Amino acid sequence: MGKQTTILICGIGIAAAALLIAWNSHSGLFYKSSYTIGLVYMPARAFHEYANKVLIDQIKADRRFTIKEFTAASGYDPVLMATTCNEAIESDADILITTGIQPSQGIAQASQRRCSNKPVIFFGILDPVKNGIIDSREKPGKNMTGIESNSSGNNEFLVSDLLLIAKPNTKKILLPYAIAAGGNEEYVRAIEKSVKKQGLSITLLPIDTTSEVMAKVATLLPGHDVLMYLEGDAIAVYGTAFGKLASQHGITLFAGSIDGMDDAALIYTSDPASLAKTAFGMAKEVLLNNKNPASMQIQQAIVERNLVINTHLCQEQDLGNINIKKIIEKIRADNALAAVHDHIKVRNIS
Repeated sequence: MGKQTTILICGIGIAAAALLIAWNSHSGLFYKSSYTIGLVYMPARAFHEYANKVLIDQIKADRRFTIKEFTAASGYDPVLMATTCNEAIESDADILITTGIQPSQGIAQASQRRCSNKPVIFFGILDPVKNGIIDSREKPGKNMTGIESNSSGNNEFLVSDLLLIAKPNTKKILLPYAIAAGGNEEYVRAIEKSVKKQGLSITLLPIDTTSEVMAKVATLLPGHDVLMYLEGDAIAVYGTAFGKLASQHGITLFAGSIDGMDDAALIYTSDPASLAKTAFGMAKEVLLNNKNPASMQIQQAIVERNLVINTHLCQEQDLGNINIKKIIEKIRADNALAAVHDHIKVRNIS
């Protein structure tokens, strides 16, 4: 046997071995040895930034995957969002993971315009059917599936119940909220009814133009001793600004999202880490097990939520005499608040 023949046989053997390694014995299909996951999000939003940091850490820990990021500075600039989503759809990413309503809607629209079948996993969405992202929860259709979050943050109680335990001398609450399809209005009305039933005063502030949020809140804030906003609301991006305003006026901010984590005396919100991990798991199902997003049932979010008390900010937000031990005792004595019993955290961060 000549030297050239030997080399040829060896080459064929190596190629055959490589093909066998790449062969998926379960599906009978070839699969790639590495995949690119595209992340579509808005880094200016605390929820997006936190969740995608978790995603990036998870993806980097698995050598089968690489990352491409497609970011938009704002969700309220339709041209910018459309450009970002078009870039993601046209990229060589094997799958996209979108965070929140604007990126997910943008990707859904871009996919439809380009008749793209690029698989997409979304999370951080309140009602994906109502918002036109999927056809149904059981059979999403199109090229998208993902995780649905609960609009109120908790179905068992009103977050105002936590506020009134933490600050029993509350007199008047200002509650701004965005007017949006699938938004918080129904939950806001339930809070209003409950607070008034307890003989307290509450001012509801519906917001239809987000650029006017701070001006409207600043105008109405005098005379209130609590400023509160809810989870899953478009105005949550102003969490830090709300905190600064509350401290300036010496009133309490009860924040509903991690946007206000470092600026609110009281906060009750979900930890998006579990959502990010679930989204990555669904992406792996699509890439490694050839699952079709169109037939993958929407997963309901099971999210850990924490009541966080920032003792440093309590001093400047009208809670200088807060009794944390008593608050914990009252919460744990209330069966309706069982979801919070073991999820109370105390911080002391300026």
